[in-house]
Amino acid sequence: MFKHLLHYLALLALAATAPTSLFAQNASPQQQPFYLHDGDTVVFYGDSITEQRYYTHWVELYTATRFPHMQVRFYNAGVGGDRVTGGSAGPIDLRLSRDVYPQKPTVVTIMLGMNDGSYRLLDKDIENKYTQGYEHILNSIQQTLPSARLTLFGPSPYDEFTRPTAIAGGYNATMTRFSEIDSELAARHGATFIDLNAPFVTAVKRGIDTNTLATQLLIPDRVHPEQTAHWFLAEAILKGWNAPAIVSSTTIDAEKKAIIDAQNTQINGLSGDDTSLTWTQLDGALPLPIDGNNIADRFLRQITNIEQDLDQQPLRITGLKPSTYQLIIDSAIIGTFTNAELAKGINLANYGTPMRGQAYSVRWLIRDREEAHYVRLRMFVTEMKKGVPAEPGATNITKFEQALQTQIYEAAQPIPHLFKIKQIAVQQ
Repeated sequence: MFKHLLHYLALLALAATAPTSLFAQNASPQQQPFYLHDGDTVVFYGDSITEQRYYTHWVELYTATRFPHMQVRFYNAGVGGDRVTGGSAGPIDLRLSRDVYPQKPTVVTIMLGMNDGSYRLLDKDIENKYTQGYEHILNSIQQTLPSARLTLFGPSPYDEFTRPTAIAGGYNATMTRFSEIDSELAARHGATFIDLNAPFVTAVKRGIDTNTLATQLLIPDRVHPEQTAHWFLAEAILKGWNAPAIVSSTTIDAEKKAIIDAQNTQINGLSGDDTSLTWTQLDGALPLPIDGNNIADRFLRQITNIEQDLDQQPLRITGLKPSTYQLIIDSAIIGTFTNAELAKGINLANYGTPMRGQAYSVRWLIRDREEAHYVRLRMFVTEMKKGVPAEPGATNITKFEQALQTQIYEAAQPIPHLFKIKQIAVQQ
């Protein structure tokens, strides 16, 4: 409780003076297709950082809201303390056969290393055990799931940036060496490699320059990032998977009553007069539920490129007479803008639109499904340790997960909204 209070107070002090993120005028969709496909099943394998279910949550949330017409299933197989040899939930071969293979994944991600370094200086014995253990994992997965696509994550950092290191000689150097090994293994096994260490450190250093205390509280024990900081990992993963920045993009010429540009959206019923403009818009995706009025979210947008890289929903209205205008969506006033601001473009993802509200609904359903799967995994771990049967409860939870999966994609389906630009004051 005290930790979260400090976090709140530090971020509150920051928010009082911090500017909002700038809208990226030149944002455009990535040319390469998104890594995940319709019908994919993704298993996130890892240690306690994966078990936190935060970066995995953000990746799933992005996928469901940005690609609502796909069906992708996600399962978290992270267990605290795990190494390449396994851990408290069983040795590695048991972990894979119980927690990964039954899901029949088409995509498996792996992030290990934090515990493998034993929180001391790296030596050849540690490095060899890590390399050989990781190689065993990859060989096993590729033998059992030969068509699965693998993504290896270079491990997230040990925080020795917001405060002096607690380990003589430093520990993050071990994580960066493990990341190099992961990259080499990925190349040998035809896997995708994404470094999570360097992008995370970059965000942390930006945070230090802005507010050291707030940044320190994002990684309170040096190892486990708070929920907000898991976006540092998710952003790197999504960029590595060619995630598009554009939710939708709309440009309208008010004078000509013409649609100039419409990306990932359908515009119908465009009409208006000298003082107003109305149309119906059906986007193909939803923005991320990141609220600039939320202190933590505002800090996040300051020290990362999430808005520019992942959350662009530009609306541009040219040809308006000099004046001030209200933007109204479904009878809700979204904001007040000058004709010059609208001509330059606003990022709807920054505002409390009905579309962002819908994305929050998707988020809560994903949270519920993740928690259900976590309970199911722990039931099998308990069976291993204490002999308490996981069935029939595990099967019932699986059915519940499947029902929630359906609800997630039902809730993520975009719906049409009525837009109105209304003049409220004439510029003198």
